[in-house]
Amino acid sequence: MRNHISRVSPGVTAAEIVFLFIGGAHQVFHLAPVAAELSRLLPDTPVVCLTADGAVAAALHRVREVLDTPGLRIKLVRVPVWGRIRSAWKGRKSSLKRPLLLSLRRRLREAAAVVTPERTSAMLRQMGLQDALMIHFRHGAGDRVPESESRLAAFDVVAVPGEKDLRRAVEEGYPANRLRMCGYVKLDFCRRMARELSPVFENGKPTVLYNPHFDSKGSSLPIAEQVIRRFLDRSSYNLIFAPHIRVAENMGASERARWRQLAVPGRTVVDLDSPRLIDMTYSLTADVYLGDLSSQLYEFLIRPRPVAFVNAHRVDWRNSPRFAGWMLGEVAEDIDDVVAAVDRAVARHPAMIEKQQAAVADALGDINGAAVRGAGIVAAEIKSKTRNIGAADSKGATDH
Repeated sequence: MRNHISRVSPGVTAAEIVFLFIGGAHQVFHLAPVAAELSRLLPDTPVVCLTADGAVAAALHRVREVLDTPGLRIKLVRVPVWGRIRSAWKGRKSSLKRPLLLSLRRRLREAAAVVTPERTSAMLRQMGLQDALMIHFRHGAGDRVPESESRLAAFDVVAVPGEKDLRRAVEEGYPANRLRMCGYVKLDFCRRMARELSPVFENGKPTVLYNPHFDSKGSSLPIAEQVIRRFLDRSSYNLIFAPHIRVAENMGASERARWRQLAVPGRTVVDLDSPRLIDMTYSLTADVYLGDLSSQLYEFLIRPRPVAFVNAHRVDWRNSPRFAGWMLGEVAEDIDDVVAAVDRAVARHPAMIEKQQAAVADALGDINGAAVRGAGIVAAEIKSKTRNIGAADSKGATDH
């Protein structure tokens, strides 16, 4: 690794700290507040957020404005032409990530640290960043164990929200001494946004937030249209269909139009890509949650409320930690049972409150001040790396 870090005073670095956002707008509030607080903590150090996505850039600017951190730098970069052509050919937005990382690798090699909220960046280790300080902040706090969990080994430090993820990372073999716990950054930030949230509907009926995940192994998306129609057949609930934002990332215009035709003014909202999908507007205002695998369950339960789940794949969920959240509400084992499961969740909710509170505390940790703690984690790791490089340089000089 280059020795430019060791030439500055202890604890301070002249090299930029890069926060890399390549995974989509839904990851911004999980990490950008840490970058903002770090720019306040280290005012003489460039803290830069890099993205190639306009929606991500807009969310980054929102964080900078809300937290009043004008020193935070936001730079929109471009995916190489060959990468854009490749992505268009494959029809997958996610295939832009590798070309973007390749184009940024020289800049990232010079950074004091590279901080990411996703794990695709682990491939930077094979792109010449073998010695770079790489820090990963987990986004979300759900029970799903994605295949990308194995990529944690590429990072020098992993920051998680609460005890649940701490335990899971250790079980997956990640060294405990490289784990840090900072609390759920997104909730810390969303609580600080100055906004008045009004009910999405004005008819006085309870509102169900239906939030299918994109993971095909457990998502109820294949039967989501049927679920929506079951609620349209009943007049007792309003419905917000707000799937994980990645559900629609590769949708064409005709498919989007097909989903949006299911919206009924005053009764049903269909939202595939608005900022409300990522800023907790729906989670904070709905009365009941209906979902499958999303960690938005735990965001919703920051205020205990009825929750229900759709077992679209007939999985043996009672014996799987992947579906631990389903123990916090009711489960529909059949499409015709979905609305009834919501009814049961509402009726039986008082018995679930304590269990929900305990699960949220385990998953999200200490929310207040999470972004500041996250900034402290990054600053401490850079300082430690600087000290180690300085010591190595001194030893080398002595040896000669």
